[in-house]
Amino acid sequence: MDEQNSSPEDWAAAISILDARIRSRFVEPAQLLIDSDIGKARGTNGFAVLAIDFLLIETIEGFRRGLTSHNGKSKVLFQAFLTSWPAFTACVPADKDAGKLAVRVFEQGRCALHHTGSTDRIIVRRWGELFVFHDDGRIEINRSLLHKELTKAFDDYLAALNDPANTDLRKKYRQKMEHICS
Repeated sequence: MDEQNSSPEDWAAAISILDARIRSRFVEPAQLLIDSDIGKARGTNGFAVLAIDFLLIETIEGFRRGLTSHNGKSKVLFQAFLTSWPAFTACVPADKDAGKLAVRVFEQGRCALHHTGSTDRIIVRRWGELFVFHDDGRIEINRSLLHKELTKAFDDYLAALNDPANTDLRKKYRQKMEHICS
């Protein structure tokens, strides 16, 4: 699909394909895990929800940039997403560097979960603020709120793609999807 020969219907179909792909692979499975903890005294699926949502962060940013490969770029994608995401930056204390905190979430959360299946300094919560950064290096993450806010961020991305004026964003989307479909 090229910009000059595509109709609004073509774009609606293309966006629908991405929507279905991301919701079925990331959004819905994480929500099922969150829902399965309802009514339990202690949550058991926090790490799994975070692992899925950390992949979603990288996926959304990869689409925004039109990257066909994330090899060696995960940290940059993760940091770029978090530092441009109002839900994250609103949690950053005024005396802290958002970029450094984003890297800590990446290393202590995303990398720790994906490479060792555990975290040392991440505390997973089902309540409270989205992110809480402690002076001793601990990071509290409300996995339910994280998932809700990431779903909103994905919806915002889809809405931006739906705007014909976002030609650069659409070009990057096409680039990424052409690679996936080839």
